[in-house]
Amino acid sequence: MAVFSGEVTIKVKFKNLKVAVGYGMTSAIIKHKCVEQAYATSPWSKMRESKDERFEVTIEREEVSDYK
Repeated sequence: MAVFSGEVTIKVKFKNLKVAVGYGMTSAIIKHKCVEQAYATSPWSKMRESKDERFEVTIEREEVSDYK
């Protein structure tokens, strides 16, 4: 097993997402949905059938190095 350090930047764009407003949770709901869709794109995700066509997930940057 190897040990890695790094950073991965994931961009999630969404369109026509309906979210309830006024409960103080709008931002949290949007963030939750974005992270959920990023996970749904993983090859090992158990929720691949939950992919939503309103979301576009892109890996913007990936910097990974092995432990020295």
